[in-house]
Amino acid sequence: MFYRNVQRLVIGAALAVFAGRLPVGAAETDLFAPFLQDVAPEVVEIKSKAVEDGVEVTRLRFRSRHVPEANEDVIIYGILARPIEKGTYPGVLVCHGGGGYADYVADAVKGWAKRGYVSMCQDQPGFYNGEKGQSSGPWAKLKRSMYTVEPDATASVLFDGVAAALNGLALLRTQPDVDRARIGVTGGSWGGYMTTMVTSLAGARVKTAFSIYGCGFYDIGSIWRPDLEAMPRDRADVWLRTLDVGRQAPRMTATYFTMPAANDWFFWPTGVMATYDAIRSPKNIAFSPNDSHVLRIPGGTSGPQKFDTKAHRTYAEIVWMDYQLKGEGAPFPVCRTEGAPSRAGTDLAVRVAVEGPLPIKTVTVWHSYGETPWRTRWWEPVPAARQGDSAVYTAKVPVYETAEPISWLAVATDDRDISVSTTMQELHPAELGFTPAERRDRLVAEDFEDRQTHRRWQLPYAEKFENAKHSVCADAAHAGKCGLRITGKMIVCCEGMRGSMLQNSSAKGISFWVRSPGNTGLDVLWMLETPDGKRHYWKASVPAPAPEWREVRLTWDQFSFQGKTPPPAPLLSPGLAQLRFATPETADVHIDDVTTVRE
Repeated sequence: MFYRNVQRLVIGAALAVFAGRLPVGAAETDLFAPFLQDVAPEVVEIKSKAVEDGVEVTRLRFRSRHVPEANEDVIIYGILARPIEKGTYPGVLVCHGGGGYADYVADAVKGWAKRGYVSMCQDQPGFYNGEKGQSSGPWAKLKRSMYTVEPDATASVLFDGVAAALNGLALLRTQPDVDRARIGVTGGSWGGYMTTMVTSLAGARVKTAFSIYGCGFYDIGSIWRPDLEAMPRDRADVWLRTLDVGRQAPRMTATYFTMPAANDWFFWPTGVMATYDAIRSPKNIAFSPNDSHVLRIPGGTSGPQKFDTKAHRTYAEIVWMDYQLKGEGAPFPVCRTEGAPSRAGTDLAVRVAVEGPLPIKTVTVWHSYGETPWRTRWWEPVPAARQGDSAVYTAKVPVYETAEPISWLAVATDDRDISVSTTMQELHPAELGFTPAERRDRLVAEDFEDRQTHRRWQLPYAEKFENAKHSVCADAAHAGKCGLRITGKMIVCCEGMRGSMLQNSSAKGISFWVRSPGNTGLDVLWMLETPDGKRHYWKASVPAPAPEWREVRLTWDQFSFQGKTPPPAPLLSPGLAQLRFATPETADVHIDDVTTVRE
């Protein structure tokens, strides 16, 4: 129960924090006041000014602020791009992501200018690439980090990142060819954080924002949670009050759209939802299930509409900005829950209402069991059926585990391939009349025949492999048309292999069919993730199988914990949710028909 209980507690914590445990105090708010005066920072150097790709591009450096402790200025490098034709244009501030820098997103700055915007981006200390960026400041000399908040939050390098972006906004707004009433902000990952932060702090100076992945409430829903927990409580509170965008979000007045990945490695749905709920201005959202730092729903990072992926992270951001800042096109649809869920036999019936100016092509409800960590979920789709000519759609979510919560959301896509979603929802079957006796077994049965589940087998997000590859192909089929082939040193993982499901089904272990034309063995691992994001592994090694197919059966007692300390929980615990196959450098391994052992 350890993960499930903490999961519920952190959701409650988000509400408690927002309700007033960590209010934005006047002192913290005033720290940003010097950067909210619509006074352009002093440009200390014009590095270049030229026509590039059909737009005018100016590369410059500006004085962001003076740091008295070091008697040194923070100098920020930025790029400003505009259409060649004279006129008055809307403006777009581009915020780069973690490890990025202004030149890294130069294509985006120029891309917006090509579309009829004046566009600006700047290096953002705190999460920019200091080796490739062209900005300078006293951070190394003063031995300051993102989390330094003594004597106050201005000591944080991230404060200088926010100040740089606010100064970039002021520089953009004071351009003679910019319409100050039509300013947008966009960025992804840490750039999504910065988009939300700048838009919140700037108030009426920003008309609209499009944030990708990034959010606030880092203390309850992000990979940085352990960093904050390791800080002294009083310092963590200062950081959260000042630099956590979730605490600043209530100040936002702009229209706001966010595209989070439901399985994101960095920004988790608890933080996303707490930030979204804190925003009081008009807002909309589109969760992308089974994705981490990519958005494969229509309108996301891969189309299906064609767009310049070097200039824009998503197709939807183009459509959003064109409508919000130019009045071109049509508004996005809205997808919201309709009424309370109800029982429908062995399923739960959920209803959503989808309203928009254009025809809706599809509405799909995605669901996963809610006791497992967000990053390891496997979201399963069920189609939603329209109720007559109304805007209401109904879907039935199957119930197998009657005692476990079910997370769900609906994604609706219109005929432009623009997608929106409901917010994240949670169902509790027991509260709707399901009893323990109605629980149904759902065993592991992966034969690789369903193309939808091919996406379930993927590489770990944070790990990279060279000279290796994996594929679901006919060459690796034991029975049927497809199997999993792994060549070279690699780890392939399968999400959603839930410890609760395996335990409740009285599973004794797993089996799979394997062959190795290259005569190499492999390791089989189970991964358990604790609420702080730390990962723990159990491993069983499989000797080199023959070139012919053979069945491997592994019981739980054959898996050994791979840690120096005792495991934080038993193997079959709610935090267990991922199966891994790991192969050596010389591997050529074929795997098929992965099933649960019950005897």
